[in-house]
Amino acid sequence: MAPVELGPLIEEIVFHRSSTLNLLLVMVVIWSAGVVCRWIKQPALLGELLAGIVFGPSLFGIIQPDETLNVLAELGVFFLMFYAGLESNPAQLERFKKQAAKVGAGGYIVPFLMGFITCRFYDLPLLQSIFIGQALSITAIAVSARVLHDLNLTGFRISPVIMGAGIIDDIIALTVFTTLIDMTVTQSGFQLIPILLSLLKVASFFAFSAIFGMWILPKISTYLVAREAKGFSFALIVALLFGFLAEIAGMHFIIGAYIAGLFVKRTVTSKELFAKISDRFVSITYGFLGPIFFFCLSFHVNFKALQTHLGMLTVLLLVAVTGKFIGAYLGSRWAKMNKAESTIIGFAMNGRGAVELIIASVGLEVGLINDDLFSILVFIAFITTLMPPLTLRIIVDRVADKLVKTID
Repeated sequence: MAPVELGPLIEEIVFHRSSTLNLLLVMVVIWSAGVVCRWIKQPALLGELLAGIVFGPSLFGIIQPDETLNVLAELGVFFLMFYAGLESNPAQLERFKKQAAKVGAGGYIVPFLMGFITCRFYDLPLLQSIFIGQALSITAIAVSARVLHDLNLTGFRISPVIMGAGIIDDIIALTVFTTLIDMTVTQSGFQLIPILLSLLKVASFFAFSAIFGMWILPKISTYLVAREAKGFSFALIVALLFGFLAEIAGMHFIIGAYIAGLFVKRTVTSKELFAKISDRFVSITYGFLGPIFFFCLSFHVNFKALQTHLGMLTVLLLVAVTGKFIGAYLGSRWAKMNKAESTIIGFAMNGRGAVELIIASVGLEVGLINDDLFSILVFIAFITTLMPPLTLRIIVDRVADKLVKTID
């Protein structure tokens, strides 16, 4: 019997790019990062992002992106937003809608103007400057939802204000983005009709969502949530439907997923059934798919941008962070939030995350930006996603007694 050669066998196990092995390594790293973060009393999100850099292609390359991880990461952000909707209280969102609108206006306008002026200072073309300005104005509501959950802040009034303001920011930014892409592809220049059509699609989505969610869904849900398994499937179908409708309207599917979560919570009147549905979603979201999304987010970091465009990268990063903080802080003060709440809101809304990466990728694909600007936006998206979990733990511990709780 011929002896077994262990060298080639070990080499095959280590270097064979199996999607199963890749996923196994990701889960081991994510679990380990979570243990370390709990030990040092930091949000698990921080460990997942840093682990993605260390073990992903940005540094050691032990774990490589593949189709399986890409699909799971997409599902991760989808489940994060749907569960954030389940956790949110529609009555509280309605109650704090004026505050959210003021915070959202400040959180979009200030970083947009600062980003636009900075880009024009660097002699970038008009459309590129508008594109980068609105990319810097985005709020990653998936990141906000995760941080609020990790820090147990969902019972305070800053939670519905942050989530509502983030949705407003993203709707404005994605509407502008859709218009810019249309003008770039058709080379039609600035025209009023495409802008109005984009606004009409967004308005139609929310009008349909309101009608379907408040009038139709409660009537049909009675027949679909009789048992817990059906309840889970029913909730998932509603989430996918609203995500699809959001895409048709030119927005990211995560907005539809979040709104679907709100309506499912409102529709499922049985507390026992809702608790079972919620338990299943929280396990899938925070135990599996959500961490994979944040881990894979780090794969997009390109350190070459630091070497070739360090000056511009630094300036735009400072503009993105200070612009969003100032805008959200001023909007919060305008909304009569106290200084502690306004500070937390300013930092919490600074994440850009997946939405900016998607926008940057499409902008690169249609030729609106080049590889250098794409790398800069990706690096800004990662750094600003890293900031909320890193800074908010320190701030919350110091001002916890000044936060105002919501009253259900």
